[in-house]
Amino acid sequence: MKGWVYGANPVLEALRSDRIIPPVYVSKDNRRLRELSELAGATDVRIVEVEKEFFSRFRGLTHQGVCAKVKGCDYVPLETLIKGNPGTGLPPIFVVVDSVEDPRNFGAIIRVADCAGANGVIFQPHGTSGVTDVVEKASSGAVGHVPLCRVPNIKHAIHDFKENGIWVIGADAEAKDSIWEIDLRVPVAFVFGSEGKGLKRTVREQCDLLARLPMFGRVESLNVSVAAGVFLFECRRQRISRL
Repeated sequence: MKGWVYGANPVLEALRSDRIIPPVYVSKDNRRLRELSELAGATDVRIVEVEKEFFSRFRGLTHQGVCAKVKGCDYVPLETLIKGNPGTGLPPIFVVVDSVEDPRNFGAIIRVADCAGANGVIFQPHGTSGVTDVVEKASSGAVGHVPLCRVPNIKHAIHDFKENGIWVIGADAEAKDSIWEIDLRVPVAFVFGSEGKGLKRTVREQCDLLARLPMFGRVESLNVSVAAGVFLFECRRQRISRL
């Protein structure tokens, strides 16, 4: 399925990941034209300069005068992710998304997963934002770099993780254990729930362990994508510092 990607960084990353369906549309006198032209030239993708009115389809969105059509995502089977070799010598890290409805949050989680070097993002279509143009933009192009896995049922995916020796940790603000107190040097899959309700009860019950982030201010919780970033980088920190 084809879709639009817009914004300078998402288009640049789509070029790098070979997902662009030529041409790339750029507004005249765009300050990123040279950078785009150089990368497009290297990948044999044509650049077309257009009037600003061309971008009216993205009204209200930060398109930066750059857009293109992209190929749909090639979803990776869960079995392939689990059996895959990350090639780093470190245990794998997976991100499981449970009912995150806001496409900006979903895109931001994918971006965090890429920055932290996660081995895949797993989600189910029902109750979770699909990979839309807004997700593409919010991920800043990370959609083209992180293996994405769409499963029919999150609970079944959790079962498969556990069967393969992957520790499943759910993010829960009411959990007894802090993420700082847990040894994260093992293969792990972090599960993040919806913005308002958190993890579904049936998903929470399937996790090996629940973990929270210590809160020191008056606000009780973080945005789900911010929480995902803290979990993932705490995992990386432990692995790097204890080598």
